[in-house]
Amino acid sequence: MPLSSGHARYVLGYDAAALPLVRTMSDRPDPSPTLDGDALLAQADAIHDDEPRRALDLLRALDPATLPTTRLERLSFLLDHVFGEKFDLWAEALAGQRVVVQQAGAQATPGIFRHAAIAAQVAGDVALARLWTQALAASSDAPLAKARALVSLGAVGFSVSRLGAESAGRMTLHALQPLAALHASPGGGLDAAFGTVANNLASELLERPLDDLAQPDLRTALHLVAEHAQRFWRRAGTWVNRERAHYLSAMVANALGHGADGAAQARAGLALLDQFDAAGAENVDRAFLEQELAMGLRLAEQAGRAEALARALALAAQFGQAWLDRWFADRSTRNDALATRYGR
Repeated sequence: MPLSSGHARYVLGYDAAALPLVRTMSDRPDPSPTLDGDALLAQADAIHDDEPRRALDLLRALDPATLPTTRLERLSFLLDHVFGEKFDLWAEALAGQRVVVQQAGAQATPGIFRHAAIAAQVAGDVALARLWTQALAASSDAPLAKARALVSLGAVGFSVSRLGAESAGRMTLHALQPLAALHASPGGGLDAAFGTVANNLASELLERPLDDLAQPDLRTALHLVAEHAQRFWRRAGTWVNRERAHYLSAMVANALGHGADGAAQARAGLALLDQFDAAGAENVDRAFLEQELAMGLRLAEQAGRAEALARALALAAQFGQAWLDRWFADRSTRNDALATRYGR
């Protein structure tokens, strides 16, 4: 399921069909100066949400020159996510991005340019932000205006966790303004990246304290960014991307108290699973979608909640992994709190 330790942050665009790597404490080896860059990156990647300070130390010990070129994009993401988003060390994130871009050279990917441009924009280096945004557009065969919009949206996604509800909502709404025109423009360059960034931003807003969900600007922003994510994945995604976008939209609708919409989105995701996943390879996704269907029906006071919940619990009983069990239980707790808030 496209979930992180925050229960909703999607990894679509990094590994759209797979679960993120999560290890227990006993699985995590102690950092060692003898480890090569790839091993250090793997350690930091495995713990960056659960143990951000340790991930920061691991990344500081990493020499990008020891990484395979194919791993530089993941390092680029972690520089923004760990140094910038978690610790507000954007100057250090930017310094790291300079090294990554130089190390990648002619093999620099659009993802590297995107994260580098985001770091430059947030750190206030206008010249580098412009240079790397132009490189993003060129490497993606996309208009410069589209690349600018993506970088701005990504910068918001890495910044909103440090803002209050009203500021987070307003900043998101401002970054979303150019997106309506992009849906009408021809060409799919960067559409999958927009789907990823919008998914992650919606997920960040979704996991805020329940009181924040009463703030009008944040409510509007949350609804719109999930809608944009779904539209971009319809243009550029696989059926798994589309199914998971329905899951995100179901969670968002339920979080906003719109149970009928939440149930409809969950059913749409389940319909894609029925169509494409007869073998049950995505039964984890199915369990979480059934859980949101039950939640939507509860909020809307419609029939079928008990049956949907029973199906979700039966699927969840087959997880066989403690971290998935925890996520399912945490989601149940969150939904119960939301239902109480909406008098259901």
